[in-house]
Amino acid sequence: MPAFLPPFTLLPADTFDLSARSWADNERALLAAIPAAEQGIALIHEGGDGIVVPRSYPQGKPAFQAACHTLAAEGLQVHVRLSGGGVVPQGAGVLNLHLGYIVNTPNPLLVAEAHYQALCGLLAKLFEHFGIRTNTQTVQGSFCDGRYNLAAAGRKIAGTAQHWQRDHSAPNRYRVLSHAVILAADPAMLTERANRFEQALGSATRYRADKTTSLLELAGAGGAASLAALQTIHVLPERTVQDYRSTYNDIRDWLRRQKAGEEKDASIIDWNDV
Repeated sequence: MPAFLPPFTLLPADTFDLSARSWADNERALLAAIPAAEQGIALIHEGGDGIVVPRSYPQGKPAFQAACHTLAAEGLQVHVRLSGGGVVPQGAGVLNLHLGYIVNTPNPLLVAEAHYQALCGLLAKLFEHFGIRTNTQTVQGSFCDGRYNLAAAGRKIAGTAQHWQRDHSAPNRYRVLSHAVILAADPAMLTERANRFEQALGSATRYRADKTTSLLELAGAGGAASLAALQTIHVLPERTVQDYRSTYNDIRDWLRRQKAGEEKDASIIDWNDV
């Protein structure tokens, strides 16, 4: 892991609760939950059937509300996120990764690229676990195309985004949410869903299914088994994680005090007199 990324605590998937808060408010809650400069939080969840769009869409797309009503009638909820980009379809097999942490910088523009590269590096290692080699690149014709897609053989398998928020606890301090959308299954259905939203907007934009791929499509039966095994991993409740962290901090502080006391005792002994 890059040196500037902190260790992350994995939160339970239901921390991101769309039944209680909007997509953007869930992201704001994650920003508020980032604990300290030396620690970060991580969350992986599925967003249900729907579409996620940047916050520029409600005001920037005249037919946005009508498109939302049209898709809602078809069982697809349209969510608004904090980060920029384009249309991101959601559904079974779409894994949303959020990393939240503190960054000290006078200007996010100075370091944003390094943090994109760090996230892409982590994703590349994930795909290597399934025997999939990826590159960071644009994929014209894919939905929500960007410079920091992960692509396998020229087809998009993951996309990334960032949202930065000033942290007023110290000068030149920001809270960042670094996002990834990982396509684990059925890219054709997702492309069709994105095109349905563009159609409802009255847009001429259409995406190509052959420009995306998925983890299961490329990993085969062995990859499917590995993914199923990963999905069975039990994540501890947040309260339990907090208890473990508190106990760890208490033990660490006790060891520091013990060490400091031993060093003080050693400093006053003249071994020539012993």
